[in-house]
Amino acid sequence: MMGFKDGTRNISGTDTAALDRHVWVAPGDGAGWMTGGSYLVARRIRMHIETWDRTPLQEQEDIFGRDKAEGAPVGKPKEHDAPFLKAMKPDAHVRLAHPDSNDGATILRRGYSFTDGTDGLGRLDAGLFFLAYQRDVRKGFVRIQRALSKNDSLNEYIQHVGSAVFAVPPGVRDKDDWWGRTLFS
Repeated sequence: MMGFKDGTRNISGTDTAALDRHVWVAPGDGAGWMTGGSYLVARRIRMHIETWDRTPLQEQEDIFGRDKAEGAPVGKPKEHDAPFLKAMKPDAHVRLAHPDSNDGATILRRGYSFTDGTDGLGRLDAGLFFLAYQRDVRKGFVRIQRALSKNDSLNEYIQHVGSAVFAVPPGVRDKDDWWGRTLFS
């Protein structure tokens, strides 16, 4: 909704090593019934679109740490190029959220735009429904969120209006299995 590509450097669904390391709960990580499952953080993030749209393009790009047209990180030509974090402003969103800025904290994230009309004052009620899967919420989302809460320049343009954490048990393995079996067995 802000005009930038989202989740460019996300974990690939085919990268089983990264998924095992960052997304799927391993034996000994906690409750046995969660082994093979994941923890999901869901957030509804309202974007102050009217304010954002009045912000100059260069400032928007500095806030994200990406080129708006291509999606490339600052100083790079292509969207999927690895970011050079030190080339970004210290309060750039990409720089603060990146695993290299958070002791390797990595999440599998998905974002879905929403628009729910106006807020009664004529401002657009729109934003991002953010989903993040991870092996351990404290080592993933919480670590990243703490970094973003300090000085992320994007915070001026967004407002978190709802959050939840879910334990998602492992999926169904074969025809005799059923979802939630590990929890209820």
